[in-house]
Amino acid sequence: MAAPDRKQSPPLDRHLERQIFTTVDDVQYFVHPQRLGRVGNASKLRDIVPVTGLTLEQYHDESCISTLERFVVADDVYMTGFGHRIVTIDHQDPTVNAKAGADNKFPLHVVHGLILEDSEHPVRPGPYFLYNEGLHQAWRLYPDSLRAFNFGLFPKSLHQSENSAFGPVTALSQDGLHKAIAVPSRLYYSDPSPEKPLAGMRFVVDDFFPVEGVKTTLSSESWTSFYPPSSKTCHLIKHLIGLGAIMVGKTKVSQFGILHSAWVDVSSPKNPRADGYQEALGSSPGAGSALAGYKWIDCAVGIDTLGGFMETAEWYGLFALRLSSSGVLLAETDMPSTRLSAIAFMSRSLKSIQQAAEASISRIETALTHKNSSTLPTNIVYLGHRFSKPNLELSLHLANLVDIPTEEFDMETSWATRSPPKAPSQDPLHTYMEDCAWKAYCHDFGQRYYESMDDYAYKNPSVETRDLLRLYWDDAVESVWREVDNLSNEDRENCYARIRDFAEWFDKSMESLKEPIVLLPTVAGQRPRSRVYSPSSYAPTAHRMINWDDTLAAILERPQVILPVGRISFSSAISRATEALPLCISMMSRRNTDLELLDFVTNIMEGNKLQVEVEVGKDALPQAKETWQFFKASDSDGDEEALSDKGGDKSPPPGELDGSESEGSPEDDEQLAIQMSLEEDH
Repeated sequence: MAAPDRKQSPPLDRHLERQIFTTVDDVQYFVHPQRLGRVGNASKLRDIVPVTGLTLEQYHDESCISTLERFVVADDVYMTGFGHRIVTIDHQDPTVNAKAGADNKFPLHVVHGLILEDSEHPVRPGPYFLYNEGLHQAWRLYPDSLRAFNFGLFPKSLHQSENSAFGPVTALSQDGLHKAIAVPSRLYYSDPSPEKPLAGMRFVVDDFFPVEGVKTTLSSESWTSFYPPSSKTCHLIKHLIGLGAIMVGKTKVSQFGILHSAWVDVSSPKNPRADGYQEALGSSPGAGSALAGYKWIDCAVGIDTLGGFMETAEWYGLFALRLSSSGVLLAETDMPSTRLSAIAFMSRSLKSIQQAAEASISRIETALTHKNSSTLPTNIVYLGHRFSKPNLELSLHLANLVDIPTEEFDMETSWATRSPPKAPSQDPLHTYMEDCAWKAYCHDFGQRYYESMDDYAYKNPSVETRDLLRLYWDDAVESVWREVDNLSNEDRENCYARIRDFAEWFDKSMESLKEPIVLLPTVAGQRPRSRVYSPSSYAPTAHRMINWDDTLAAILERPQVILPVGRISFSSAISRATEALPLCISMMSRRNTDLELLDFVTNIMEGNKLQVEVEVGKDALPQAKETWQFFKASDSDGDEEALSDKGGDKSPPPGELDGSESEGSPEDDEQLAIQMSLEEDH
């Protein structure tokens, strides 16, 4: 006997098979197509009518007008134009006039009560639209002026435990210059609960995650043309939706997630920090731009492979957490290397990172189920040879705020005296490790995408299709393909064997140091990198081979956090003014202590009145109370060496870059002002 069909979501309104947009108080809105219920006497109303849903108790209360005013203040979607008509959302009998018994002292027109389409999902007070007697949610449309998104998303079903399909929002901004992204009212969602800890939190989704009903592009025209919209939503996104998260759009990634994209097939996201013309760095710059530029986004979920997601967080001055690696969490995503990849979260708020991480980790069967202990680490170590001077000074200053010993850990020297037996004794650490993570990643990349493209060519054997298979790859992606052509399965196994040897050696070294917190160097605080005057030109191959220890968290499968705690000033050749770039600190802890690490940094930040939330726009952090001056004249040799070690471009002398002055040159900026942002005392 066939199993009975499960309960289906209410169908989309047949009148809204095409997307409908309208305006309220000169603000654009998307009318969500799912009809929530029917309003009996609304047939006399023409066109699309904005209304406010209230309970009878709220309407009859003498503070009804105050309730509407509170909606305007508390919600970025609600406008006063919704308050001219009221629908009583808990009134099931349309023959009873909801206005009866009211004092009639409010200048409101009351539409009769709502008959729900689905009694299991009540309607909450907030802004709605009436259309053909049906009640529909109001989603505000925001212009994507920073070009952060591939497109906005809306769920086909508002109750996504039953249906995880999405549609792309097709609206443009009112001036026609930008895509528009739709967000629902925050009033539609209850406060976070044990069942829905992420209730109402607005997420953006990196383009690595398949979402049912829309395409995955990977910022490649060729890839986008090969594949139809995804047929299912990947495991992690469904998991977050089940916890109450709202997915409002897919954000741009560098082509195939490889760093330092040339942005040929897809327009580069704009970086809103500093002078507005800094490069879009890392593998997830769309998410970075959205969070750094739009207050209406709360959090981003992405994939960190070899440090790409974390580099974006550093460059945009955002909080981020890379989870301990887990193949379960990465299932069904479009990333080639589960061994070197991990799920990561990014936000302007440390609290939002905690909410997302705790909800995700505690609800999924992986090794990341609980905190290992509640004790703080007994010491902190740092890899001093890899830090720029500002980054090191600020990192050590933060470490000194905690009453824990801090010491340098020299990996090269320690390896030379206590290298694992499998490693050739004559090989220094840098030689042993310099290219293994990069080559292992490239091999996995080739396996993933060669197989997919060969499969597509097999199903579509026309000459035209075969010619399209290598139509164009970004220069950064081409460098990976060149590496792939020279790698065998044996090479891959050898690379992963070296990674395992190093990880085992590193774990033992940390055990002898009583499992410390490890301070890691960051890209932020090196120098300005304008996309106008100094676009990235170095190959990611060279960067990841020379600076393999930038990828420590990935190699070791350990959790890592990014904390924006300061700012570094420079003289901009774009704005002709002094601008500020974010300065971040990075920390790593032992495997599967993700929540412990978050507790540790939260205690440091809150206990010392450091900023736990950053702003949108030019400045990641407000003006600081503590400042250090670093003179380039006296430290230029050491700083330039540190910059070179980090793999960044050395800026040419003034006048040699497109005939213009380079940003941050000694002539323009004799000293770098490093500021640590503290909350003001009240």
